[in-house]
Amino acid sequence: VDLFFNGYASGVQYFPVADGYLTDLSKGGGRAAGQYGGTQFIWDANKGIEVLPPHIQANNGSWTRNGQKLLVNADLDGNAISSAALLDSATGRLRNLGSLNGDTCGGSGSIGSASSYGWAVGTAYLDVDGDGYCEHSSKPEILPFLWTEKGGLRKLDTSGHDFEVEGWMRAHAISGDGRVALGGTNMSNAQAWIDGGPRIDLWKK
Repeated sequence: VDLFFNGYASGVQYFPVADGYLTDLSKGGGRAAGQYGGTQFIWDANKGIEVLPPHIQANNGSWTRNGQKLLVNADLDGNAISSAALLDSATGRLRNLGSLNGDTCGGSGSIGSASSYGWAVGTAYLDVDGDGYCEHSSKPEILPFLWTEKGGLRKLDTSGHDFEVEGWMRAHAISGDGRVALGGTNMSNAQAWIDGGPRIDLWKK
């Protein structure tokens, strides 16, 4: 078979990796984060696949451009509720990024209960009515967050959003300089925040 890529017959290297999927790639293309179900792994062009320990859970696998720090989930206090954590792939150290509810309530998913999880920015949960459940999409319980080294984890602005009509809101992407966060609602309405400031409803702009 003659294989052409963007008009080029040669110069493209394909790497068979695993029966899973890759979630993020380092800037140089030599390392990638991936997951198979709730199992997180790292692929390295020179070293192959490293499957991370079972106490490290896969979420969305975003990582820094140099492929050193990876967003994962981990239950660091042993209460069966995981939270977003930052893994240093060189040392194996985990840093808990926190939650909005003190890690007392979690949303359910393929990795179990999680009080927060990251997408480069992230999603966190609150039990606003005190019923022990924090996944009401018609209430401000599923919320976007931003984490910074200095400020830690904090909720992004949701003022003016009608949760009862438009459902939950989350944040899932951020610009390279960290200034612009992007997200969406249950109704697929795009949202943005600049420098962690007021919500910009891109659907209505």
